[in-house]
Amino acid sequence: MNLDLKGRSVLVTGGSRGVGLGIALGFAEEGANVAICARDKATLAEAEAKIAAKGVKAKAVSVDLFTAEGCTAAVQAAVDAFGGLDVLVNNASTAVSGNIETLDDEGLQERFKGKTLAYMRCCRAALPYLRKSGRGRVICIGGTAARNAGATALPSALGNSSIIAFVNQFSKTVAAQGITANVVHPPFTKTDRYPKRLAARAKQLGASEAEAEASFVKQFPIGRLIEPKDIAPIVLFLASPHASAITGQSIAVDGGSTPGIYY
Repeated sequence: MNLDLKGRSVLVTGGSRGVGLGIALGFAEEGANVAICARDKATLAEAEAKIAAKGVKAKAVSVDLFTAEGCTAAVQAAVDAFGGLDVLVNNASTAVSGNIETLDDEGLQERFKGKTLAYMRCCRAALPYLRKSGRGRVICIGGTAARNAGATALPSALGNSSIIAFVNQFSKTVAAQGITANVVHPPFTKTDRYPKRLAARAKQLGASEAEAEASFVKQFPIGRLIEPKDIAPIVLFLASPHASAITGQSIAVDGGSTPGIYY
């Protein structure tokens, strides 16, 4: 299938590592020009070089997406680098966890401020350029805690479920302008942070790392962990012209790990 992404201009927030970098590289492999943003300049530089190595234009910008100025700067950097913007992938996130008793008000709001509000701000900044594109695409990455919140996943559940509400509403306001907006739900994913999480799991269980990994894998009916390369293909498809009739939807790439029936 020809995804017709060659020459398209893409911004991936939180694109310097993990799922975001996997998505950014996927777009680059399809011939799209890719901008990424994050906070760590060294990691950004490494990621930018990997994207450029695919033979496309690459742009990395260090911004703080907790601020409106940072969100606007990320979008503007992509527009300045490529002359426009066709695809916005909101992926940047925060790492706070806990429940109603362990988190104070600031902790409870962190995921909303650093993720949901950042996504909305980036959409607002990108909207004029997505309109001009004629084939604007917004794909928001929000974990499966939106559907199934763990014991310490209250911030994730609040933040990710609010993303679903926003995208559903936003998609209706821009549909007539040729813009689609959708959510992709990854579960716990095997990224560069996995070794640390595996070690913590082994310590928690008093088990070996092999046993700890088996306890993780057990959660996935497909018999393995989800990796960034599993997430990128659906994002690329949603950004393509083949998905022009798909909007306002939430799609899980979870290896069958999320319980329940969703329709």
